[in-house]
Amino acid sequence: MSSSNNNSNHSANNEIPQFVVIRDQVHSIYKHPIVHYVFEDEPFPEVPKDNLIMVDLDEHVQLDQVESYSPHFQVTNCRLDHNSTVYDQFEGDHDGSGLMTIEGVSAPRAEAIESLQPVRNLDNLKETLVNFKLRNEMVKSVFSPVTTTAPTQSAASSSSTNRQSINNNHQ
Repeated sequence: MSSSNNNSNHSANNEIPQFVVIRDQVHSIYKHPIVHYVFEDEPFPEVPKDNLIMVDLDEHVQLDQVESYSPHFQVTNCRLDHNSTVYDQFEGDHDGSGLMTIEGVSAPRAEAIESLQPVRNLDNLKETLVNFKLRNEMVKSVFSPVTTTAPTQSAASSSSTNRQSINNNHQ
């Protein structure tokens, strides 16, 4: 389980992120998860925890803690962006609701491992070494604390702490 406690990041305003994207660094894919918003005074819903990423936001809508409960996906970075280019796709002004991007690594698919070709020459060996170094860096990032990144604008105050649970449907 990856987690982080970083209180130095500020969101651009007090809006809870309305758009959430999960980026799988291993398979280079993006997913749009099912999001459950749970506020401090509410009971936690009955959701399957095997595909769960929980994001705690403090009273200033700053990223407080990020945890993945999935054995198949671990979070390496989480950031809030209230000035995202996602708004450029729509006409008119956006309402200030932000984009949360969760980056992480997933377990390789079994069929991908079984289909790997053996190293047959020096070029294949060099490619294998480069791939190993990249994967090794990803593994190191899983075991280091999750970095939480927020936009550069300062935050205003908010009245309640909230928690987002994100049902990550990585198979």
